[in-house]
Amino acid sequence: MYKEKILKEIIKKKFKSKIISIEEFTEACLYGKFGYYNHSNVIGKKGDFITSPEISQLFGDIIGLFILYHWKINLKKKFNFYELGPGKGTLLIDLLNITKRFNDFQKSMNIYLIEKNIKLIEVQKSNILSFNYNPNKISWLKNFSKKNQYPNIIFANEFFDCFPVRQFFKKNQTWYEKMIEIKYNESSIKFKDVIINDKKTLKQLDQYKNSEVLEISNSRDKYFNRICKHIFKFGGMIIVIDYGYKNHPGHFTLQSVYNNKKSNLLDNIGKQDISSLVDFNKLIDLGKKNYLKVEYFSSQREFLLNNGIKEREDKILKVANNKQRILIQKGVKRITDKRDMGNLFKVLVLSKWN
Repeated sequence: MYKEKILKEIIKKKFKSKIISIEEFTEACLYGKFGYYNHSNVIGKKGDFITSPEISQLFGDIIGLFILYHWKINLKKKFNFYELGPGKGTLLIDLLNITKRFNDFQKSMNIYLIEKNIKLIEVQKSNILSFNYNPNKISWLKNFSKKNQYPNIIFANEFFDCFPVRQFFKKNQTWYEKMIEIKYNESSIKFKDVIINDKKTLKQLDQYKNSEVLEISNSRDKYFNRICKHIFKFGGMIIVIDYGYKNHPGHFTLQSVYNNKKSNLLDNIGKQDISSLVDFNKLIDLGKKNYLKVEYFSSQREFLLNNGIKEREDKILKVANNKQRILIQKGVKRITDKRDMGNLFKVLVLSKWN
């Protein structure tokens, strides 16, 4: 059902066939009227992926304490807390729980959740209400925007990997773009390699002379740049946690996931998650261009260990029953394991404290 509607939306009826970038295709599949993020229950065991806050409460505890520390050191006043793509609201609940003894901190927070998925907003509101926190104290927004003159603490976990990318590769000193050809009347959809002649695109690719394979997300860069400008103007910090790289892996990283399993990008249209590894070098460059300080960059494992997750785990294990101990240890292992999320995920913190 969604496939037909999305392809119609792309073709707009007046074309029998159309060649589009992977970026355009992904945009329609994820964020279009009938796209994945506008109708699907995407998070958790029944969804297509599960995030660190859902795996271990200690993840949210460490993030909450990290934010509280920086608020105490650098702000001690009213601020905006933005969470980009808050999932089920679990991270926010853990943050509010770990900081509940610090009334000044919680009273200073204006909370904004950036969410497009209507179903997830209802889940977030229900979970936050169950925690005995009034959802009316929270504002939900579809996109990041300025609300006042206060400084900002912005948190984004597995948010920037979902921005669409264009894929390029070099063959015999010639740049090609991997695109998608749709023949609606034949119900045909397939990949097509197209030589690049556009001068603007070639100029952009010239920045990567030593690369043979590239994924570029103009929408991700634009969004992140806007946030950096906002922090530079009003002060604060952004914490980005995502799976990504600092040194390019030398291959395409775009992937689709359907029912928790890797799938073909051209299958399950409108019903599967599509993401790619985040180029943290690009985010760092954008931060520096906006005169932000790189407070922190490391693997998720290093960040969590350096900020006391093992000490917190030991403390909680002392009062946990056997069943709880198994779940706690399993969760912490998964989000810190070198062979799992611990190394695959990176943490970047940029700041400007006015």
